[in-house]
Amino acid sequence: MIDSTSQAYSLMVMPDDDVKGKRIVAAKNVQAGEVIAPIVGYQEVDAPSKYTVQISAHRHIDELGLLTYLNHSCDPNVIVDTTSFAVIAIRDIAMGEELGFFYPSTEWRMATPFACLCGTAACVGVVDGAEALSDETLSRYFLNEHIQELRR
Repeated sequence: MIDSTSQAYSLMVMPDDDVKGKRIVAAKNVQAGEVIAPIVGYQEVDAPSKYTVQISAHRHIDELGLLTYLNHSCDPNVIVDTTSFAVIAIRDIAMGEELGFFYPSTEWRMATPFACLCGTAACVGVVDGAEALSDETLSRYFLNEHIQELRR
C-alpha cells in the first residue's frame, strides 16, 4: 500500500492486481459531499491519452499523481469535478472501499476505449466516452459542464 501525499486526504493506492491494476481506496470513512482530494499539480496537454482527464471541449490534464489510479465505475462513488478541480464523494464511502468515477463524465471520446468489467446492473459494456452513450444512459450520471455542452 502507498500512502497519499497528504494526510488530510487519506487515500491509499493498492498494488496491482490481475484485473484492474493499481487502484485507490479510502483510508478513512468518507461522507457524501466530502472533498476527497483536490486536483493539483497537473499539466495541461493538447491531446488526450489513456491517463489524461478532459477539462473542456479541447483541453486535457495529465500528471495527476495518485489520482492517476482512480478507476472507472458504472456505479461510481465519487465524481471528478472539473469546475472545482476536486474529487468529491457522491455517497458515503467506507474505509477500504475502492474509489471510482464514471469516465464519460469527463471524457467525450476516449483515447483508449476498453471493455468494462464492473459487472453492475448499470454497466455500459464498453467505456468509449460520453459521445458513444445514449442520452438515457447519460441522464443517470453527473456530467461535467463541458460534456453537457458537447451533447447539445
